[in-house]
Amino acid sequence: MTFKMNHREITKKYSELLNKADFANGRKEVVGLLKKAAKLKSQIEINY
Repeated sequence: MTFKMNHREITKKYSELLNKADFANGRKEVVGLLKKAAKLKSQIEINY
C-alpha cells in the first residue's frame, strides 16, 4: 500500500527531518536522517 503525500506534507516532513538531523547525536543517525530527507526532496522535485 502506497501513501501519496501532498506538497505541503512532504515539505513539512522534510523540514522536520533536517531539524532532527541538526540535533542528532551520532554520525549514523545524522546520515540516516539526511538520506530520508534526500528521498523526500527528490519527491518534491519530481512531482513539482
